[in-house]
Amino acid sequence: MVLILVLLTVGIFLAVDYVLRREDRAIKEIGKEKRSPIFLTPEKSLRPITTGAQRLFHLSHSWAQPIDEDYVYVGFDNFISNLYSADVRVDDLPLIGTHIPQGTKIWDVGMVNHMVQQLSPLSGSVVDINPACKMNLPLSSEDVEKSWILKLKADDLDRDSHNLMKQSQAKMMNTSLNDELFMFAQKEHYLNDGGKIDPVYIEKMPDEDWIELVNKFFPYQQSS
Repeated sequence: MVLILVLLTVGIFLAVDYVLRREDRAIKEIGKEKRSPIFLTPEKSLRPITTGAQRLFHLSHSWAQPIDEDYVYVGFDNFISNLYSADVRVDDLPLIGTHIPQGTKIWDVGMVNHMVQQLSPLSGSVVDINPACKMNLPLSSEDVEKSWILKLKADDLDRDSHNLMKQSQAKMMNTSLNDELFMFAQKEHYLNDGGKIDPVYIEKMPDEDWIELVNKFFPYQQSS
């Protein structure tokens, strides 16, 4: 009888210990989740680019940066960040697994009332989305420009790269476009002391002026 009581007591202690350890493990897992990017501020949850490969640019101001022969990061260039010069939303992102042909819409970017479509720099399937871009929150356009939005598995990077500009070519094009854009803003007295476009310029722009700007700088826009 004593032996049975001892065994029961040991069994109870083991059961209690198991429950306590399980709760401790659960608490630690919750702690790990709270340290994951989704619990950080949007800017801090942007994953940076670690590879130093040269970017290839599309006329829609999107770019592809090779990771290896099969995978690329995709983002937007400094014409977009100069145009908005504040927080932007990246909307209508494709789902992971979606195949996107080169030159077709890849996302919308901009302010709520003034968005532009950007086109995919190459053909490929979406394998990852930068965590901050999935949060549906405003993000610093400059921070996103320096980071990436999608990761694609390219169909044929060598083939598609023939339709893209190298960094030096894109820089020349964007310098000219940015100068013209700044002239527009300066004419309306919307350049701030730092030489950047005041976000109010785009945010408060009348529809007719916005349509004119889009037709001039983004003539490839696809009908919805």
